[in-house]
Amino acid sequence: MKDSVVRGCLLQLLYERQSEGPIPFGRAEHAVPPPGGINRRDWLRAVAQLSEYHLIDWTPFEDRSGMGLLSGFAKINDFGVEVLEGDVSAPLRISIDESRRSTVSKREQAPIAGRTPQQQMITEALEKVIAAINEADVSEKEKNASKSLLRKLLTSKAAASVLGGGAQSLAAKYFTK
Repeated sequence: MKDSVVRGCLLQLLYERQSEGPIPFGRAEHAVPPPGGINRRDWLRAVAQLSEYHLIDWTPFEDRSGMGLLSGFAKINDFGVEVLEGDVSAPLRISIDESRRSTVSKREQAPIAGRTPQQQMITEALEKVIAAINEADVSEKEKNASKSLLRKLLTSKAAASVLGGGAQSLAAKYFTK
């Protein structure tokens, strides 16, 4: 099965079960097994990929087996919800099963912490900076160099820490083709 389909299945599962809080995966007790047709290795690779791209929050367990086994708890975050609901572009390919797509929005389900006023203010300021760069009276080369630096900033762990899903959302909105 394609990685994008596995990622889509996993993200949908976490979306549908977001009111349960963090869900166990891997070798954890009561871990969620992969659905039929998806092998365990691909299922856990999808967990790692969604975590790497900040679509889910992942809390790993220490592997005491010495075999590098992936185990821990996953929970969809605001950015993952925004991607699944179609509000922003995904930073990696994700195939969503439209027949399973929930019609209930995030706001109607269990509340998830939204953006703080500070995060909103920083996000709006960054959007103004991006607009100013686009309108600046400089060469395209200079504009692209500035945008490259902003893209690097928005995809950093520091930006994710400060802005949450807002950093990835801005990067997806302004810097994906």
